[in-house]
Amino acid sequence: DRQVFSEKLKEIDEQLAESYAATTVEQAVEAANKISYPVLVRAAFTLGGLGSGFAENETELRELASMALQSSPGSADGTTPQILIDQDLRGWKEVEYEVVRDVRDNCITVCNMEN
Repeated sequence: DRQVFSEKLKEIDEQLAESYAATTVEQAVEAANKISYPVLVRAAFTLGGLGSGFAENETELRELASMALQSSPGSADGTTPQILIDQDLRGWKEVEYEVVRDVRDNCITVCNMEN
């Protein structure tokens, strides 16, 4: 759950990129206005970037958001298409860690990758 994850990061004063979920084009515009352009539009619950792209302004956002909503298979219940409006992070580096934990709470980092 992205919202729970974001809240946990805020609890420990960790900086994170702005991101909002939207289920309509109007909600996407509202989110982008909070973040400031350009923004990344991503269809939720999809793999491989289906329906994703960068919007430099509201006109581009409306077009991308409409396409992304059509690409989203819907939320966990499979009924409500959802998109994510993210702060543009071009130029940033992302380091991802894969961690495995067993029933005794032992953890091991299996790999890391730079995206």
